Amino acid sequence: MGRGGVVECPKESTCSGARRRTILVLASLISDVLVYLRLYAPVRRTPVRFISLLLPICMLLPALTVHSLTADEDTVLAGDSEDDSVAVVDGDADPSDATKDENDELATMQRELQRLRLQQELREARQRESQAALQIEGQRIEMELAIANQRQRLQLAELKAEQEHLQAQAAVEDAQHQAALRQLRQEHERRQAQLQQQEHELRELQMQNRRLEIEQEQAQARFQAEQQERSRGLAQRRFELQQMEVQLEHHQSRQKVDAIVATPLDRRMEPFVDGVLTISDRRIDLNEPIIAGTGDWIARRINYYNNDSEEYPIFLVIDYCPGGSMMDGEIILRAIAASKAPVHVVVKSFAASMAAIIVGDAEHSYALPNAMIMHHQPWSYTGGNLAQQKEWVKVFEQWAERMHGPTAERMGLTLEEFYAQMYEQSVTGDWYAFADEAQDLQWVQHIATEIREEDVRVRPQDTSPWQRRGRYWSNEHGDHKERVRLPRPRALDFYFLYNRDNRYFVGKP
Repeated sequence: MGRGGVVECPKESTCSGARRRTILVLASLISDVLVYLRLYAPVRRTPVRFISLLLPICMLLPALTVHSLTADEDTVLAGDSEDDSVAVVDGDADPSDATKDENDELATMQRELQRLRLQQELREARQRESQAALQIEGQRIEMELAIANQRQRLQLAELKAEQEHLQAQAAVEDAQHQAALRQLRQEHERRQAQLQQQEHELRELQMQNRRLEIEQEQAQARFQAEQQERSRGLAQRRFELQQMEVQLEHHQSRQKVDAIVATPLDRRMEPFVDGVLTISDRRIDLNEPIIAGTGDWIARRINYYNNDSEEYPIFLVIDYCPGGSMMDGEIILRAIAASKAPVHVVVKSFAASMAAIIVGDAEHSYALPNAMIMHHQPWSYTGGNLAQQKEWVKVFEQWAERMHGPTAERMGLTLEEFYAQMYEQSVTGDWYAFADEAQDLQWVQHIATEIREEDVRVRPQDTSPWQRRGRYWSNEHGDHKERVRLPRPRALDFYFLYNRDNRYFVGKP
């Protein structure tokens, strides 16, 4: 109710509420459409589905527009009626008091009637509004159901398409699987056939192998029989061979026994009796030149025999020795002088230079009648300047005095007289003499007419020098005559052989 008893019409508020509800409904629909576009825009055939969704929306828009206009007209009519009622009430006001109460009552009734009418219209408007809202809500629900149905249909379509795709893929895979199975079945059948073929071949090979085994067993049996026969023959031959070996061993043993002198070894305290010299097994050979090491080699053997026995004599036997190192010769002389057992030096063929000094200085010396002994001045070579050579000559003279001094003294000569007589005997200064003459010169003590070697107890088996060296002497020449080269004879030695056909020669042919 407004000022002056006029009822205010809720026209503006009613119209504004209806518009707001309409706008809210449209906004909700637009929001659903936008949601749909965001969700289903990527799906194939989108334009057709979009049109199917827009159709219910387009059908709903006229109803919403009519409802909005009806609500506006009802609101306007209610306002006009109220204005008329207010105008009537205001126009009936009469200054007269008689009609004032009636007019007031009438006005009151009109106002009450107007109020009731307005209330009725308000209830109707509210009812219409509720119905419109319910209708809109129902339409919205229907539209949501339609959208949901459409979504479900789309999902079903997609699921169906996916199912069709999966079925097609499954069909393809099944076809591939069937093809693979057929291929595997064919491969299995092929391999089964190969296996059967191999089994057949294996059975044939086994049968063939069995036949070969039987043949091998038969051959083995024959071989064993032959082997047994050969074994019996071999055993017989082995037995015969063993008997022959026993006989041969017996014969060889007999020969070895016969080749060994079984008589007791004759070691004499006095080996030289009546011109016969008996050499025992205590002997040392001095042959070929005396070089560095020869002195120690002789001295060690003299020491050995001394350690064995200091009573029985030791024999230093010279077959052929041209002399050699003065220092090593001095070692031999000192070993002979220091020996407690007597050392007997024997010359069988030739002793010269240092070997002749060893023979002359020994307390017991012997030589065969035709053995030769030779003395000469020491020989050497020098080098360097004059002072060095003078110094070397002094040393050389001292060695000569020490070596030849005892020999010259035994001969009753000085060293200079001894050297002078050397050149009286020979222009070269080589003074040599056979054993009987050497004995007179005090170069050797005894002449042995016979030498007996007690040490030779085993028959010698070594080859002769001719057999060892003959193959190097023979050769062929253009005249097809065999020539034999002889080795050059040693000092003071000569060849005494018959050479009528000049078969033998010395040096170049």
